[in-house]
Amino acid sequence: MVSCNIGFFQRLFQIYKETRCLPMFIAQLFGFVLLTTASVSSSISMNFQKLAQHQTDYRDPRLRQHKRTHPLTTSVFGRPLFIVALVLSAAASMCDFIALVWLPTTVIGIFGSLSIIINLCVTRIILFEKPSKEEYVAIAYVVIGCLLSITTTSENVSELTPPQMLERPSSCLFIVVNWIVLLLCSATLENITLPPWINHIGFPFIGGAIGAQNVCMGKYIAYAVTSAHEYGHLTVRPDVLVSVIGLCICSVVVHIVWLNKGLKKYDAYYCIIVYQTAWFVFTTLSGIVVYDNMAKMNVVACLFFTVGLCSAIYGVWNISAINSNKQQI
Repeated sequence: MVSCNIGFFQRLFQIYKETRCLPMFIAQLFGFVLLTTASVSSSISMNFQKLAQHQTDYRDPRLRQHKRTHPLTTSVFGRPLFIVALVLSAAASMCDFIALVWLPTTVIGIFGSLSIIINLCVTRIILFEKPSKEEYVAIAYVVIGCLLSITTTSENVSELTPPQMLERPSSCLFIVVNWIVLLLCSATLENITLPPWINHIGFPFIGGAIGAQNVCMGKYIAYAVTSAHEYGHLTVRPDVLVSVIGLCICSVVVHIVWLNKGLKKYDAYYCIIVYQTAWFVFTTLSGIVVYDNMAKMNVVACLFFTVGLCSAIYGVWNISAINSNKQQI
């Protein structure tokens, strides 16, 4: 396993050196191909997780025509469909990780919004789920808002390296506060009776928010790996690198658990839209706070970003309210 990991990183660095010699648009095109692959793989993964949830009550989780006499008692996380989903999710994360070598975090955020459209197609094929006309309007608010916000953000113009930016007190505080607030939200959802629309949006949203930590941490890890191979030694603080890898692993585990708490109760297309919107919002915020992606934005760009963000949030709230009403009928 160690030799395989070493071989992978050597190949990654070889690709990195080769693409650095290419025109920037070609290197970025390679990154976009990776992100598209990651979006499709991630959407299929989340749909497979929903199929694993359906196996509890149905012998045919896709069509759901043959209900079990007794619910399946095995753990969802140990079912073959769920394991396949984890492999697909890992592949998507790896594509995102490699793409971070060439692309800023905000560019990856735009694919988070486009993934909403990809997910609608994938969910319709795998689970035969499709939104109502009212939900399509709400989804349009989300997609347009995400695209409007992300296209107004600039690439990183800071002269600081990713480790220097992530190790700043403001960046560390942002990451710690994220974890504390989201863990408190989880505890609140588990133990306190809340309005139905908040329960609907709750776990998928915080799952996407904590999942966005992968992109923030992945930028640091990608820099650490490529610079270590280039200079022949580790150029980042070992204690910070270990902490970043630990947080990355924790965010993977926690976001899967939280997402599946939503998938257990609600339609996959709805949960994944909420999840991906939260992922987009918090990926973009990480790029702004940690990696200075909006360091030189003018007033007009900031205004468009705010309008887009509000549109995305309104869309999520709207689709949550519609879905909540459907559940009550």
